[in-house]
Amino acid sequence: MTLYITFRNKKKIMSMKNLKLALFNILDSPTRSFISILLMAFGIGMIGLMRFFASNVEAQFQGNLRGVDMIVGAKGSPLQLVLCGIYHIDAPTGNIPLDEVQELRKNQWVKELIPLSLGDNYQGYRIVGTDSTIYAHYDLKILEGKPFKKPMQAIISERLARELNLSLGQKIEGTHGLAAGNDDAHHHPYKIVGIFKNTGTVADQLIFTSLESVWEVHHEHSHDHAQEDEPKEITLALVKFTGPMANFSLPRLINQNSNMQAALPAIEINRVFNLMGIGVEIVNWIAIVLIALSIVSLVFSLFQSLSSRIQELSLLRVLGYRPLGIFGLILSEGLIISLMGGIVGIALAKVGQKLLSDYAVNAFRYRFEYGLSADDVFLMLLALITGLVASLLPAIRAYTQSVVLTIQKAF
Repeated sequence: MTLYITFRNKKKIMSMKNLKLALFNILDSPTRSFISILLMAFGIGMIGLMRFFASNVEAQFQGNLRGVDMIVGAKGSPLQLVLCGIYHIDAPTGNIPLDEVQELRKNQWVKELIPLSLGDNYQGYRIVGTDSTIYAHYDLKILEGKPFKKPMQAIISERLARELNLSLGQKIEGTHGLAAGNDDAHHHPYKIVGIFKNTGTVADQLIFTSLESVWEVHHEHSHDHAQEDEPKEITLALVKFTGPMANFSLPRLINQNSNMQAALPAIEINRVFNLMGIGVEIVNWIAIVLIALSIVSLVFSLFQSLSSRIQELSLLRVLGYRPLGIFGLILSEGLIISLMGGIVGIALAKVGQKLLSDYAVNAFRYRFEYGLSADDVFLMLLALITGLVASLLPAIRAYTQSVVLTIQKAF
């Protein structure tokens, strides 16, 4: 109901703060206030979730690139090759001969080449065959144990050791394929010989071993001499150039004159960002529309409140409230509503971030860091500024209202 003021409680009313009066007035119109808070919350929540998604995806894409200029693999989709070789979220396009890769390593434009051999997993985490170049590439620092040197030795991150409850000396058996759920186990165990410090990159979710280990596992059922001497293959190779000129010549040379395919990560990642950016932009526009609607709703609510509280405002003026006090009262109502909308919106964004992070872990083994951040300050400021803008017109209207006219309307 409307907050009616009598002269008997004049002393009490004069001592009440604007914020307390504003809160009473908000509770007096719960439906209008709830709609304004809800619209504000959804707008703020969607913007917060999209900023979280875009920043985390960009951080993962850029952080895992690690200076790789080109990826070489079997012919197929270049984007698939990049997603598989750098981000480990897609299947490989096939295998390539090790001899051709070794020839590529001798090229004058090649500064560093990192071979990778994929095909197996342990409980959904990929087993990656490689060589000693992987240590410098991911800046791997062994905390316990030692690097892998002999066949069937493996190293894992602190994160994997904790999540899979593994320790030095334990043995694991990989299963065929890159995803969990396959019962086709290789009865050829790897021994955990080292645990490296978490890097914050995709390396934290990989199990590294030697190329010889992968070849041994995949040929465990082959006993005749002919198969033992067949040409070795790997899945792909990460290549770093000696200079930018290689971008223009080396990929074209490989694609035109070999059975391999060269993909440039920078180009493919830009394509992904362009596609992803369209979706993020659409959601952001929806959020902007919701915030605009919350402004309209808040302005309407405050003007409606003014119309229904003529008697209250007139008594406040008689009791000594100055025009600036009335201005502050209306402004306080808008700011309180926007503050509530901002708090609820940030809470909704956190719920969305948790769900998105859980999905990334389950689907891609990627972990998005979420929690309170500086971005929340931005979202709260956005909510308060929105409330301030929406409150200005009604507050100015109340400020300029003549005290005589106000009393005449009230009585």
